[in-house]
Amino acid sequence: MHSTTNFGWTTPADTDYVKDGASAIRTLAGGIDTSMAQLKGGTTGQVLSKTNGTDMSFTWVTPQVGDITSVGVTSPLTGGGTTGDVTIAIQDGTTAQKGAVQLEDSTSSTSTTKAATPNSVKSAYDLANGAIAKSLVDAKGDIIAATADNTVARVAVGTDGQVLTADSASSAGVKWATASSSSGPTFSAYSDTQRTITSTTWTKVGIEVEDWDSDSCYNNSSTYRFTPNKAGYYQINYGCVIEAGGTLAQVALYKNGSNYHFGFRSTTLNVWSSNGTLVYANGSTDYFEVYAYPGTSTGTTNWGSDRKTFFQAVWVRS
Repeated sequence: MHSTTNFGWTTPADTDYVKDGASAIRTLAGGIDTSMAQLKGGTTGQVLSKTNGTDMSFTWVTPQVGDITSVGVTSPLTGGGTTGDVTIAIQDGTTAQKGAVQLEDSTSSTSTTKAATPNSVKSAYDLANGAIAKSLVDAKGDIIAATADNTVARVAVGTDGQVLTADSASSAGVKWATASSSSGPTFSAYSDTQRTITSTTWTKVGIEVEDWDSDSCYNNSSTYRFTPNKAGYYQINYGCVIEAGGTLAQVALYKNGSNYHFGFRSTTLNVWSSNGTLVYANGSTDYFEVYAYPGTSTGTTNWGSDRKTFFQAVWVRS
């Protein structure tokens, strides 16, 4: 009997009888069938893979797709390789490196690892578009005021000492104006002359010497009248010495020609009366005077000097 060189399959010898041919064929076929057993089976798409170094040692496997022998990566990709199962990933993006980032719709987020969506960019744009541009002002101290609904304008800075005041006539509704004075008229005067007045009669006291008169509101020569030019409350002080008062001596503050405030009243002689009161003046027509009443039944009465007869006023507040 003979056999094949590579697989050792039995074949008939050249001298075998023809009657043994069928048996020889079966023997050869059986050897081939045994040798090729591992080639049997598999599924569509599978390929044969050698299992070990033994002849005819195979198995059916699913082939790796393609013919890639190496996968190289660079940042922000990670992984890769030349053998085995190759995996690839992407690192997270930050402000320091490229990478994958999550989208964010918020317009108030402070994240440094998320990216804005077109929607959040549009929202931010709308907010910015509705904001007041800083180019609207161009000088130190400028302010912005509404001129109408959803409309603003620049109001230029005023001058030193001015205050912002409502002004319906201006386009912005406000304006810079000189501040109203926080003070008002004040004066002080006294009499240094002895005068004679008729007894039992209310007589205006002529107080003629001014210490000061800030707003020229006191007449010290004819009417002896204080007429303040600013409305408000005033503290008024007045005093008078009535010599030889007789049976009665009185001093009073008159407002607009009528007795407003009685001062001291005495039935003794040589009376000195010093008085004060708080009054309101309208700043235009109201005026004040000092009157005295000597009560002697006959003759005349004198009042003294040396600043004992005086008239003063000071603005307190509006």
